[in-house]
Amino acid sequence: MHACQYADRMDLTLLLLGIASVLTTVITIALLVMVLRRLGRHRKELNDLRTAADRRSSTRETVEATVEGAETFADDGRLRRVAVVLNPSKFAETDTFRRKITEVVERIEGAETVFYETTIDDPGKGQTEQAVAEGADLVMAAGGDGTVRLVASVLAGTDTRMGIIPAGTGNLLARNIDIPLEDPSAAMIAALTGEDHHVDVGWLRVGDSAASARSAERQIFLVIAGFGADAEMIGYTDPEMKKRIGWIAYIFGGIRTVLGRSVDVVVQLPDDTRHAHKARTVLLGNVGRLPGGFVLMPDATIDNGRLEVVVAGWRGAAGFSQVAAQVMNPKLVPKYGPKLSTMERYLTTGIRVTTTKPQPVQLDGDTDVDATHLIATVDPGVLRLRVPEGKGAEQTAG
Repeated sequence: MHACQYADRMDLTLLLLGIASVLTTVITIALLVMVLRRLGRHRKELNDLRTAADRRSSTRETVEATVEGAETFADDGRLRRVAVVLNPSKFAETDTFRRKITEVVERIEGAETVFYETTIDDPGKGQTEQAVAEGADLVMAAGGDGTVRLVASVLAGTDTRMGIIPAGTGNLLARNIDIPLEDPSAAMIAALTGEDHHVDVGWLRVGDSAASARSAERQIFLVIAGFGADAEMIGYTDPEMKKRIGWIAYIFGGIRTVLGRSVDVVVQLPDDTRHAHKARTVLLGNVGRLPGGFVLMPDATIDNGRLEVVVAGWRGAAGFSQVAAQVMNPKLVPKYGPKLSTMERYLTTGIRVTTTKPQPVQLDGDTDVDATHLIATVDPGVLRLRVPEGKGAEQTAG
């Protein structure tokens, strides 16, 4: 009798593992298909950017030939000094990168280009402060999401323009505003020919108690800050695999988080209402598009003065598959069979999140300390960001 029960348990275990494996494979294939579909669109965007750059360069030469005195251009918004805060670990040949970027800036804008390399001790903040002090009109963050965050933390609340030359794995903000991802020259052209757009930034404070969170130094995030399984996924992802296959490596890191347990979470909104949940992750979104074109947070737009908050919980691989299905299509709410997942959303100017069990924290893909208390707010329109031409008048999130 005991042998039969043991065999039944083994069969059930093998069945569940098989289901989890199939679901993971399906999700991976779906993500790869989305990537391939988007590659064609990015090639067209690069050609459009180059055409716009040539048009702008031609127009400037014509004006210079017909207007007396270079002084005429002093107050027309033309850039005179472009600073590039460069993370050298993200580029194989920094000398080639410097030469190409300098040539693009000179050809299109006729401005001076100055480079400031980041270091392990100072990954971007000090360099940005120096660039501003030395009169930069535009500061380009050349690197991954971490470099972008630190440059933005200095420029938020100032009149200095910011642009992005993406070179990391996630490149989440660049993806959300359609900056070219694989061509630094095209990204530089997008900034020079683009439009100023005043965008929101999120701020997060964390701690192991309410008091420590209130007194903690606030940290900036531009895309998504997270609490729980998403931070675990980032922590589990192999850095070498990220270098080889890019953001798809996160899928393999995420497999280990599927079977974790939900914890008790309390969400407090600005109107002092409190909401209790069982959750594996709490996501705070300033923009909501993920790699592969998936939109996790359709109401998270970079200029609406709000954060979209997703509180998600699930039981096992089957529950995770329900959450994944809703990410790919929000209308896919399970109608049949057991409901093994929950997903609640809030659109808010601020939020406090509390749990009794410490959870890992991440900001735009950078992991932070474990914490039990989070306090998040949004600062509307404080970052003057250069977006590709035509994007400033659109919603830049979806």
